[in-house]
Amino acid sequence: MHLYLSDAFILPRHRENFGIAVAEALACSKPVLISNQVNISREIIDAGGGLVDEDTTEGTRKLLESWQSLSMEDKQEMGRKALHSFTNDFSIVPVAKRFAELVIGQAK
Repeated sequence: MHLYLSDAFILPRHRENFGIAVAEALACSKPVLISNQVNISREIIDAGGGLVDEDTTEGTRKLLESWQSLSMEDKQEMGRKALHSFTNDFSIVPVAKRFAELVIGQAK
């Protein structure tokens, strides 16, 4: 519920192997501001569903400054891209399809 009340979700972690909270934020159409140590940072960059920077104090500062400098329209567009990223990359149907393809491919 609290995600829906926020403008964005920030996770400047030093290490995060998947980031389920990041996927939850994407599902709520919330842009994510994450460190490059969150293992799904490449997908976030590719989809345009958030901002990614170094896992340092400076990187976190840059994330916040970059977010603040965006127009309301840009923030809303990033939110739409966040939901699109969740739907295409992390929701159950595409994940199950990729898993099945992997298992079938390994069985051959």
